[in-house]
Amino acid sequence: MTDCLVTNELCKSYRNFKALHRLNMHIPKGVHLWFCGKKTGAGKTTLIRQICGLQNPISGSYSL
Repeated sequence: MTDCLVTNELCKSYRNFKALHRLNMHIPKGVHLWFCGKKTGAGKTTLIRQICGLQNPISGSYSL
């Protein structure tokens, strides 16, 4: 099955806080994806903002 989202060592930090640290994901096409995590600081919004093009990662890459 073809992947619709692939992240490779994706990193993003805000000052001293690491929102994403070396995130690797392969999400197949047709899969329903839910982002779950603690209330704040889990990196859910940061990941969504990056794959929408609203933020740039510090390092790593992603492809849609």
